[in-house]
Amino acid sequence: MVSRSKILENWYFDHYWTEKFSDLLTEVDAVSFDVFDTALTRVLDCPGDVFALTEEKLISRLGFCFTGYAAWREEAEREARGKAWRKGLQEIRFTDILDALVSAQSFLREYRHELFETEMQAERECCFAVPEIKAAYELCREKGIPVLFVSDMYLPASAISDLLRDAGYGEPELVVSCETGSTKSAGSQWQYVKERLGRMTRILHIGDNDWSDGETAEKAGLLTLPFKRACSNHRPGGGLTPSVLPFSRLLRKEILARKPEGENYNPTRLNSGQTLEVLGASWGAMVVGAYVCWIARRAQDLGLSHIYFCAPDGWLPQRAWHAAALDKATGISSSYLYISRRSLNFAAAATSCTREYLSERALDTLCGVFRSERLGDILDRAGLLTVQPLVDDAVALFGSLDRPVSWDDGLADLKACLRRHASSVYPVLQSRLLSVVSYLCQEGLHQEKAGIVDIGWHGTLQVSMREMLKSAGYEPEIYGLYAGLWPGATSNRARTGWMESAFHNDYQTLDQGYGLYNNVAIIENTFSASEGTTIGYEPRGGRITPILASATDADNERESLLAPFQDEAVRVINDLFSGNPICGISSEDLTTDAALAAISRLGLSPTESEIAAIGSIHHAIDPSHMTLTPIVRELSKDFQSDDTLDLSHSDWIIGSALTALKRTTCPQQWE
Repeated sequence: MVSRSKILENWYFDHYWTEKFSDLLTEVDAVSFDVFDTALTRVLDCPGDVFALTEEKLISRLGFCFTGYAAWREEAEREARGKAWRKGLQEIRFTDILDALVSAQSFLREYRHELFETEMQAERECCFAVPEIKAAYELCREKGIPVLFVSDMYLPASAISDLLRDAGYGEPELVVSCETGSTKSAGSQWQYVKERLGRMTRILHIGDNDWSDGETAEKAGLLTLPFKRACSNHRPGGGLTPSVLPFSRLLRKEILARKPEGENYNPTRLNSGQTLEVLGASWGAMVVGAYVCWIARRAQDLGLSHIYFCAPDGWLPQRAWHAAALDKATGISSSYLYISRRSLNFAAAATSCTREYLSERALDTLCGVFRSERLGDILDRAGLLTVQPLVDDAVALFGSLDRPVSWDDGLADLKACLRRHASSVYPVLQSRLLSVVSYLCQEGLHQEKAGIVDIGWHGTLQVSMREMLKSAGYEPEIYGLYAGLWPGATSNRARTGWMESAFHNDYQTLDQGYGLYNNVAIIENTFSASEGTTIGYEPRGGRITPILASATDADNERESLLAPFQDEAVRVINDLFSGNPICGISSEDLTTDAALAAISRLGLSPTESEIAAIGSIHHAIDPSHMTLTPIVRELSKDFQSDDTLDLSHSDWIIGSALTALKRTTCPQQWE
């Protein structure tokens, strides 16, 4: 009830649509309305999330043996539909779903009635009348125009009638597919509509689906008027559990709160800026909010005195930390640390080298190639273009600084070239080491029991910090508090010291973190600052000051897209921690489980609008932050699809696959 009232308080009424509806009434004798996402809509982003709410209620009422019910319920419906289609049937009944449920989970047999009643209770809590359709219905009643509700649905007519009646639609006349055995989608339901309203009657049909409420109705001779104001999303990916409900409620609230724009307004087809605003106030608030809550708990448990939010990916988490007033709640101070892979790892390379010898580990850092890069760029980011003997030797060896170098083409030769010039390379690395150690000591990292907050993945930055400070004679106590750690981080643990993560640890397999794996580029970009990456340090005014790379056009684009996302995330977090629940969601709902559910939902089941908005963000794909590409390369106008799609280079596997599938002229080749 709270969710429905809050949504309706912020509802922007679409007067344009209702005026158009009123004009069309002069041309017809009767009106039919689709039910779900037209006459009624839900407070949840995805219709299937009702099953998650049902599971939550069953667990609360009957115990944890119902854990996993939402997934069972979803699979049971899929099984029942498959069985019906094999028999040539167009629709199923709820009893068919219950049969499939008890067949798969025999202990549910004694709860058949309870399962139906609990799902109906969840539907009653979620459903409410859409204001524009309610107004259209009332206008029909005023004018004495007959109204019929039509639904392709497995719920019995009596149950749907109760929902409509509770929403204020009087005593509704209703045609339901599970009772006629025919559907709007197949086109066969319209004969029943005509029989109920009169075969010679001119009928206006209102609905949200282009096919079942549009094309099939028009083929049957009905006049149609689309209504997409209350469209919801159907998301097949990501685990369906009660943990997804906080994100589902926040997202639905944000989508329905937008002001309708233009003819046939569809909230699931927002532009990129609007989409990122909506995601910031829902997905962003849920993920970064849960992350900083986890940081606060772990920092207190570990007895940390200070937290360093590491640039650039710690920028939004630090804003969220302050918006949630966690510095005051925990008594733990914080600051922003200007570092990067480029600034730290090249300096740390000096700790394993001498003037006469460059270690293999140092050479891996100096020659770290992402896919394929120019020789000149590789030397430049390491600060070695000023070492003329090395440059001359490299040009003689490769022919030009423009020569591409990759793992399997030229890398071994480049390492050999660097070894020959160890005496010239080492001073450059040593100079970098001195400036970084000076900066870290200035910021206090050498003397505190402190935590560093970063996205994570492999812990290499923490390795670099500890080894550089230890080379200067310090014994730092650094605790890494990361968003995620991949299995490769395990090999670094002996050198990093303590590190842990909120959403995925290195002892878990990549398959267990597939949802997070599809969100790496999304999290890194939405969490990060708009400023350029840290490329070095210089003394200025008695302090060591970070040197930032110049902003690029892509950085400006990121600012226009990501600033609204980040601002909205911070606004919602501030509201939640100020004691102002949003649609029944409070700060206590910002759990890691809820965040992981949101992460998987977006990463594995994005809408077209979400792919277009997030996928268009340009980001750095190389350690030097010199190569910028869209997160979803397949969105580029010059992208050409081949017979196969190589997803090994994708920064968002699902986003790339869905985009390529949509753009191909031969979809069956991707099956």
